[in-house]
Amino acid sequence: MKKIKIIIERGKDQYAAYAENVEGIYGAGDTPMEAKQSAIDAIRLFKEFNEPKNIPSILAGEHELTFQFDTQ
Repeated sequence: MKKIKIIIERGKDQYAAYAENVEGIYGAGDTPMEAKQSAIDAIRLFKEFNEPKNIPSILAGEHELTFQFDTQ
């Protein structure tokens, strides 16, 4: 199964999330959980509003999400 790795970082004012191995997937929120959900929503919206030919192959079909906190 393909894995999408989401990195969550703490910024000055909020938490940010991005897919390390899929360009164009970003999220943000006031808490780590909000940033995580925002990234999940970004994947859903990316797939919903793009033509199949414009969707990266890693997002096609089944995939697994992994989350990592960047503590630096």
